Amino acid sequence: MVELGTRTGANGSNGTNATNGRTIDGSPLAHDAEMAWREAQGASQIGPFDYVPPMGFREYWYPAVFKKDVGAKKPVFVKMLGEDIVFFRGKADKVYALFDWCPHRSARLSQGESLFPGTITCEYHGYTFNGEGECVAGLIDAPNTPIVGKMKGRSYPTDEHDGVVYVWMGETEPVPLAEDLPPEIVDSRNHSYKHVSVWDANWTEPVNQGIDYHEAYLHRKTFNYMGGWTQPWKFKFHGLLSKELPFFRPRVANYGGIKIVHEDEKRVCSNPVNVAYGEDFHPGVNASWPRKRWYMFLPKRVRKTFSLMGADGASLLGIPSFSHGVELPSKIRTGSGSEKPAISLHMRWMVPVTLETCRVWTYTIGREPKTMLGKAYKKLWYHLWRKPNTITRINEWEDLVTFQKDRLRYDLPQKLSTLDTVVIYFRRHLAQRSRDFQRLGGAYGSNHPPTKGAGLQQAATGFEQRELVGVEGGDC
Repeated sequence: MVELGTRTGANGSNGTNATNGRTIDGSPLAHDAEMAWREAQGASQIGPFDYVPPMGFREYWYPAVFKKDVGAKKPVFVKMLGEDIVFFRGKADKVYALFDWCPHRSARLSQGESLFPGTITCEYHGYTFNGEGECVAGLIDAPNTPIVGKMKGRSYPTDEHDGVVYVWMGETEPVPLAEDLPPEIVDSRNHSYKHVSVWDANWTEPVNQGIDYHEAYLHRKTFNYMGGWTQPWKFKFHGLLSKELPFFRPRVANYGGIKIVHEDEKRVCSNPVNVAYGEDFHPGVNASWPRKRWYMFLPKRVRKTFSLMGADGASLLGIPSFSHGVELPSKIRTGSGSEKPAISLHMRWMVPVTLETCRVWTYTIGREPKTMLGKAYKKLWYHLWRKPNTITRINEWEDLVTFQKDRLRYDLPQKLSTLDTVVIYFRRHLAQRSRDFQRLGGAYGSNHPPTKGAGLQQAATGFEQRELVGVEGGDC
């Protein structure tokens, strides 16, 4: 575990957490973690797309559609990573994916239908394709038309898990789906709820804000946000009803630094350190902030870790508990979850759609209750508590409206600081560990495009970006 960060406490004491280039157990400090921390001390100017591709890392599996939404006759259109894809039922109930534009005269295959098992027929001229994209019939052409076997559309590898169809967006050979699935949803002891919505934001910002500790400021208000008293249905009443009664306790004044508690080839996780509560004096404005209100009469919550949705000890991921984490290609975790006590984790998996939109798959993952009563209670908890509070009020009514389209610019220089340590780590170090860099030598659209393999030609021509045609969402 890497513990890094410095602060001067509210009482003026030095809160240094650096360990002289060594980890807590005395072994040499992880190079990338140290570099990210040191970079944060100097107001880093690492840009959002220096190494991170604006349209997403491509050499990965991404969630695409609920399998139940793909009918036996009617295909489903989904836009992902700037590409138009049509999903339809194949043989043995498998869902296939093709490039949505017919290779004959470029009409949309998603406007057609599945007339024959395991195929899709274009509505324009009746050319019919199988799951591999091969033309197998021309319905108004001769049965022995020479075009059969010569015309082929692009196909995308697909796989399924727990009712979700995943698609491989890369150019190289796909890895097994299990390598890209969050380990928590593969664990048979766990159960997950899934919610899907389209956000008007480039995919990178929901990732960045999932690891930057903004919540102590943005989410501190209960009544006077998003319209205040004029929109009472947007009050965060869950803070009043929570068994921990956070509304009546002192708020976080500031974080003293970031402690990286885990890092590996695909993820990095962190906790804040030296968290100060109540009021703290800021000499630059010659005032204390935040002001303690009369209703904050209860003591601060006592806990060894700051995670609101985790517990001391091992997380559901099987590593030490953490508050925030990011995992390639585009997953963030808020809280680590735990088995005892039974606490679910909150995970978002961003799927780029266009440069200005992304599809957000939100997973709520926890241990599967062992009794029918426990399962019923958890279902009520999710639909009456977790979803309306965390997913709707916090993520969509507070987070999204802050950085959605036209409210955040990516072309201006940014200066990242200590609380952005993991953002720096993701943008510079984790991005370069991605399969795009390992297999292609770079990432499309970033300042470091592919330098080898099939990526060279496409990097030179670029990807065509089209308007978002369809928007879908839902729960499962």
